[in-house]
Amino acid sequence: MPGLTPNAASNGSPYCRYDSAASGWGWENGASCVVYQSAIDPGAGSFDHCKVGKEEIAYCADGAEQWGFANGRYCIARDFCPGNAHKTQAEQSQALVTATASEASQAVFAYLNRIWGRKMLAGQMDLTWDDSIDMRQRVIDVTGKSPAIMGYDFMNYGAYGSISGLTQTEEAIAQWDAGGLVTFAWHWRDPSGETANFYVGQSEASKNTNFTIPVKDAELDRQSEAFIAIEHDVDLIASELQKLAQANVPVLWRPLHEAAGGWFWWGRERTDGVPAGYAQTLLWRYMYDRLTNYHGLNNLIWVWNGQNAIWYPGDDVVDIVSTDIYDGERNTESQIDYYQLTAAYPHQEKMVALSENSNIPDPDLMQADGAWWLWFMVWNDGAVNTTEDHSSNFWTGEYYNTDAHKKHVYNHELVITQDELPSF
Repeated sequence: MPGLTPNAASNGSPYCRYDSAASGWGWENGASCVVYQSAIDPGAGSFDHCKVGKEEIAYCADGAEQWGFANGRYCIARDFCPGNAHKTQAEQSQALVTATASEASQAVFAYLNRIWGRKMLAGQMDLTWDDSIDMRQRVIDVTGKSPAIMGYDFMNYGAYGSISGLTQTEEAIAQWDAGGLVTFAWHWRDPSGETANFYVGQSEASKNTNFTIPVKDAELDRQSEAFIAIEHDVDLIASELQKLAQANVPVLWRPLHEAAGGWFWWGRERTDGVPAGYAQTLLWRYMYDRLTNYHGLNNLIWVWNGQNAIWYPGDDVVDIVSTDIYDGERNTESQIDYYQLTAAYPHQEKMVALSENSNIPDPDLMQADGAWWLWFMVWNDGAVNTTEDHSSNFWTGEYYNTDAHKKHVYNHELVITQDELPSF
């Protein structure tokens, strides 16, 4: 975004990073925020802490790079706090963070590097909890072309009593074998099994989860029942990722998505003094180590989607950065502000993807603004009983994208569809 939005206003409210509501008030990280230089902005404040949502995190003494912990207190490096400093990013790496990456994964990553800044890949999210609906075919029915990337989700894997949504691994293998690319997310249900949800609990009557990342003395509490449950689930998903590896399928792997939103348990507001962003960073780095070093998975391209700078887990465990944008209906702008904000998160330049979206940016506007999203990923059709305009149907119908716009995008010279991908 042009210029540098400071951390917080003089009234103590954090400045919005994403929201630009005309009222001047936004909502981010589970709390109200003020739109910088709006009519209600009282002016920038100067505080001895970093303000993120409801959290007030003390600044570390000089020398800390991101987080610190001393005398039972957590702190954050002043320059790591959003709005305090522009980053001077190191040059982009052409190598994956997994040193032992498979040849196919390296080939995909090299291809992505070649096209970034020149073209955008078309993507569509599968209806990951209902095997009866074929989102890929729905795209073909409208545009005559297949998405270059299909999105899948391990949402229903585990002991949740589901009889649908358990063929995602096989569908992803078929997508790769047909010449397409694959990305996976994981709506990770309550590891404890006390609920079958991933949304945070709000009350005793809620069916949502109260599960919290277990942290003790600035590390994951590996002796806790919560950690044992986490490790069980990670190992469960590792077995599915291993099936993909055995089929030589590179996976654009996007775990712990939208953490800063606070609506999923891996990003929930905490009451134990541990900054939520720090806890998620511990979990991300543990997952990277467990999947890469313990399970030996070499087919993962790590896509970070935390949605806020202090949730960034480190350049050594991230290959691509991304953001999710849901912004009403029929907005085809390039989303350049969000692009620039996301691109600025890492300390080393990384490719930038639009990992979930309602509206598809117009490729002409994307090119004009320099918002070179590596791919877009239209969300699925959640209103399974209708193919009419509906706010839960992100592809079918014209609530978000008109059929004319879909055809314009899928037939645009700047947009790559499955038939235009090389053989990896």
